[in-house]
Amino acid sequence: MWDPPGKPWPDPETVELWASLWTAAGLEESRAKAAALEFLIHCQSTGEEPTIAALNKWAHCESNG
Repeated sequence: MWDPPGKPWPDPETVELWASLWTAAGLEESRAKAAALEFLIHCQSTGEEPTIAALNKWAHCESNG
């Protein structure tokens, strides 16, 4: 389940869930977990709920910034 802002790290189950999106797309597992963790930490720091829309927004901001 999603950890609200203020917690130091996303829980491992949430990281695994989001990492599965990247591994399903063919990314190596350790890189997928790193990407998922980075995305979830971003969501925690901004207070944004982790959704596919937030992932898309984050991905576009990361590639442009």
